[in-house]
Amino acid sequence: MPKEEKKQAPEGFEPSMFENVEPICLFDDLFYVGNRVVGIHILKTSEGLVLFEGTDNPDADEEILQPGLKKLGLQNEKILALMITHGHFDHYMGAAKIQGRTGCPVGMSLEDTAYLSWADENMGPDIPRELPRITRILKDGENLVYGDHCVYVMAAPGHTPGCLNFCFDVHDCGEIHHVVMMGGYGVFGPGNYPDGAYPYGVQWAVDQALLFASSCVKTWEYCKKNHCDVYMNPHPHLCELIEHAEQNRHRKEGEANAFVIGTEGVRQWISERFHVCIESAQKFTDIQVPGRN
Repeated sequence: MPKEEKKQAPEGFEPSMFENVEPICLFDDLFYVGNRVVGIHILKTSEGLVLFEGTDNPDADEEILQPGLKKLGLQNEKILALMITHGHFDHYMGAAKIQGRTGCPVGMSLEDTAYLSWADENMGPDIPRELPRITRILKDGENLVYGDHCVYVMAAPGHTPGCLNFCFDVHDCGEIHHVVMMGGYGVFGPGNYPDGAYPYGVQWAVDQALLFASSCVKTWEYCKKNHCDVYMNPHPHLCELIEHAEQNRHRKEGEANAFVIGTEGVRQWISERFHVCIESAQKFTDIQVPGRN
């Protein structure tokens, strides 16, 4: 059967942003394959590979993952798991075929396992309805061990009802660094919704925005306690992944990895989201009296 025609680039995105980039080595044991908008992070452990996200491409396994693994020299590694931060189509669409070929478990929160099947955001006419089979329900506070690596699961709702963050260690020239991968980013509500009117109502929008703000506080407290010094997002344009990768291309011996931004750098990313959430909750309702704090 012929492959389905690829979606047009959404408003605000250049079509070139959806062209696949060369696979990127972020750390000795963390890699990225995909385009400038969304892709798959690959964590290499002593037992095999852990994948984060399934991208917005139903054919991601054939067109992105397998060629990327070959270029990285990881094509013979076992796929141990595929974890999805949340139930939006641009994070799960390629997961079903990766799962079908490799037989790997696919993990997601209980809330978003349901959400991905009914969310308005996933109902567009150009969005294939083939859903991955979620075989592992991921729970807040879990430590998942894969060989010499541990992945910490953190519930961080607000962007979606069951959005997740993932935290894990990576290595660079013998040094250990602590990554937080923050699954959510956008705050949706009246006047701020892709391709149409917001369908869930003011109360839902305000609840989710404030929940997201609370999740930001929770995420920061964890990062502060555990000295997280690397910030990642499934969308490379929302964590300066391409820019940092370019800096690393010109990295000289002894220079720091550009992805290591320190705990203060991580705080700034989380703080920016926190303030957007609070401002969004205010914008979504007319309960405020103009000019009154």
